[in-house]
Amino acid sequence: MNANLPPAPAGVALLREEPLARHTYLRIGGPAEYFATPTDLDELAALVTWARAHKLDTRVLGGGSNIVVADEGVRGLVISLRRACDTTRFDGDLVRAGAGVMLPALARAAAEHDLGGLEFAIGIPGCIGGALQSNAGVGDGRDIGTLVESVDVLDGDTRRSLSRAALTFGYRTSSLRGSGLIVLEAALRLHERPRAQIDADMQRLLGARQASQPTAEPNAGSMFRNPPGDYAGRVIEAAGGKGMAVGAARVSLLHANFIVHDGSARAADVAALMLEVQARVRAAFAIDLVPEVEWWGDGSPPLAFAGAS
Repeated sequence: MNANLPPAPAGVALLREEPLARHTYLRIGGPAEYFATPTDLDELAALVTWARAHKLDTRVLGGGSNIVVADEGVRGLVISLRRACDTTRFDGDLVRAGAGVMLPALARAAAEHDLGGLEFAIGIPGCIGGALQSNAGVGDGRDIGTLVESVDVLDGDTRRSLSRAALTFGYRTSSLRGSGLIVLEAALRLHERPRAQIDADMQRLLGARQASQPTAEPNAGSMFRNPPGDYAGRVIEAAGGKGMAVGAARVSLLHANFIVHDGSARAADVAALMLEVQARVRAAFAIDLVPEVEWWGDGSPPLAFAGAS
């Protein structure tokens, strides 16, 4: 920890060496050098300015899924938007949702307004900000990118709005990913749908998720993107990957595209297991699996993540 840095901006609470395992679904990883949960956009802007002035890397933490934090943690500032960007506003079939709003909560809120389009999000344990960067969706082709009207971002010290035409969304990625912009809010266009149909669709999706995914064990969500025309879980299972283990990390017996652990695994175990899974699938099918999860660590990423964008 750099003891020479001045204190955070006045009135902004700043934690030092905060364990990130407390804030992720995988429950693995070392501390953030600095961690803050700003209460509003003014505090957020002040933190970003402070970090830039002192040449600190800044990362934004969403719901805590889809990331693997290095055992050594990360240097710099990690910001949680769960308080500063937590509002939801409906105007006809348009909903404006803050980056810190969780997808299942937003799907339920839309249902209460008899609005469809977000049913697929009921089982995705992430927030709006992360969902927009990864274009979160489900296997039947539904994703958040198709609903976007505009996205408000913090670009340095400036808040601006990006129209749908200024954004691109692809399979588990978008032009927001790696852009350096901080997503603040999204405007999503939904459509009217009877509440009974919405509820039935969400119950079906939740039931399928609970039956096929290891929701009771620590996990980061799907570890690898689906290869073109196939499914990562299928090729991993077909290559004999189910049950593979490194240390306390193992490939789930319920769904081969999930890595779970008993609470004692390390990030190094997860990264090494991912590399072994990639090698086995490459040998069996000549397919290079690309991580869907993001590695958070200083320096070069582990080999399993070397080819990930």
